[in-house]
Amino acid sequence: MPPGSIPHRWSLLALLTSAYGLGAFGMLGVSPLSPALMQGFALSRFEVAFIVPSVYVGGLLFSLPGGHLADQWGVRPTLLGALALGGIGLLAAALAPHFVVFLLCLVIAGSGWSVVNPVLGKAIVDLFSLTERGIAMGIKQMGLTLGGGVSALVLPAIAVRWGWRVAVAACAVAMTAPVVFAWLPLRALARPRDETPEGNGVRMDWWWTRRPALLVLFAAGVVLGMLQSAVLAYLPVFSVQALGFSPVGAGVLIAAAQIGGAVARLGLGIASDRWSSGRRPPWLMLTSVLGAITFLVYAWAPTAEPVPAALLAFVAGIGAHGWVGIYFIISAEAGGAGRSGLLSGVSFAAIVVGLLSGAPLFGTILQLSDSYAAAWAVFAALSAVVAVVVAVFGAAIHRESQSSYAG
Repeated sequence: MPPGSIPHRWSLLALLTSAYGLGAFGMLGVSPLSPALMQGFALSRFEVAFIVPSVYVGGLLFSLPGGHLADQWGVRPTLLGALALGGIGLLAAALAPHFVVFLLCLVIAGSGWSVVNPVLGKAIVDLFSLTERGIAMGIKQMGLTLGGGVSALVLPAIAVRWGWRVAVAACAVAMTAPVVFAWLPLRALARPRDETPEGNGVRMDWWWTRRPALLVLFAAGVVLGMLQSAVLAYLPVFSVQALGFSPVGAGVLIAAAQIGGAVARLGLGIASDRWSSGRRPPWLMLTSVLGAITFLVYAWAPTAEPVPAALLAFVAGIGAHGWVGIYFIISAEAGGAGRSGLLSGVSFAAIVVGLLSGAPLFGTILQLSDSYAAAWAVFAALSAVVAVVVAVFGAAIHRESQSSYAG
């Protein structure tokens, strides 16, 4: 059955989005808890930089094979097994006696989380036609940002009242919940589609390394992941230390950033389907430009006024998070029907490299310069570089994404 004609695909998307949102509540919830963790473990500003990367380090090892397993085993067992592993890791983190142990538990949880994006990328390509994938990916990605936004509003308050361990345990419960409620409804995605010849017995190979446009796309993913890592790790601490917000107030700003990302992912997905003839790179360039502008404002003219600060965080969320849906759908489409999971895994691995290096780079600049302005200015420059590169190579990236699977 061809994509776009599968019955109940939109209800399946709603279920997948809900599962993604609950997983995001768990894994992204670590970010707004960074002030509480900083106090609970007596961390320096530099040590904070290792919290968010620990969530994503497993992606270097598991995102590619996870995407390949989704191509071979199907969406349901791969997705729900990954969420279960993430929940177990978060529960262990809630019980961790020392910061190093806490980070190791986050690595375990993040190993499961790293499989989720490639699996969902395959699900989108399997379920939806070319003219529906942008909006479908945008809806799915809204689960991530809304889950992260809710966690930013809820978890700091839980940490203030009951402590960070209870808050992290709540993350574990949320991440594990889809394993219970989604197993039966997702039975239609228990096995991969095999209507096309390349969908049977696909090997995990490295053919994509011979495609320059894809390498440029994945390189952009590395830098964009760096931007996201810096915002996730340091916007909460920056809001407290430089802007004077309380931890709960900083959580509101993080929620505004997540909401900005959610709105952008949906809006840009619709735009790429309807208003640019399926051309998605220009919208990737737009988010990079907005990110560069916002980070420069943080460097040169930050504001502690609540409403302007929330609006600025909203736009920062577009730059830091709004690009992800467009980036993933380009990658999944380039993989075709039989390799969409694998290419989604490659694209996520590229982001992970950025997530692992972005926060430490921001923290190093902050430590050496003792200036948030210097750190934000460097990341504004990185965002501007991505905008220029995508503008130059956008046409080639579009051709590559449409060459394997026109759906």
